[in-house]
Amino acid sequence: MDESAVTAAYHQYARAIWRRCFTVLRNEASAMDITQEVFIRCFRHHRELRAGRELLGWLYRVATNLCLNELRDRHTRRTSSSAALEAPALGREPEAVMRLMTAEILLGLDRRSQEVAFYVFVDGMTHGEAAEVAGVSERTVRYSLSRFLDHGRKKLKVSLQEET
Repeated sequence: MDESAVTAAYHQYARAIWRRCFTVLRNEASAMDITQEVFIRCFRHHRELRAGRELLGWLYRVATNLCLNELRDRHTRRTSSSAALEAPALGREPEAVMRLMTAEILLGLDRRSQEVAFYVFVDGMTHGEAAEVAGVSERTVRYSLSRFLDHGRKKLKVSLQEET
């Protein structure tokens, strides 16, 4: 890919990448920062990339990884600050609790399981679509989702009881 193709990719995909980042982070400024970082990395690696569907998958993977890093960093900042300062913020924003729980569940999981969980549960992709974007098999998608769900149950201390 040449440099002009990076510019074309930005015009074609930046909005979709921003929406993806905003969906995960729920913060316009953070979503814009990460979108810009994704395309900076695209420019840095433009010689290794090919335009088309493969590029879109690469952009999504980079955006997902950067969003996961941001969520992890937010979680680290929140746990290091006093709980008294954080409590009022949670009351003002009901979705904050859900995002914190999601970030807590993602911590400790391998990167692939985190990515696949976002593709399926946040982006609403099918297993086949998630496999294509992640560059893995559908079997790996199922395995990654199973790891995510098991990890989430343990983190939330939820046990599944078989019905009799």
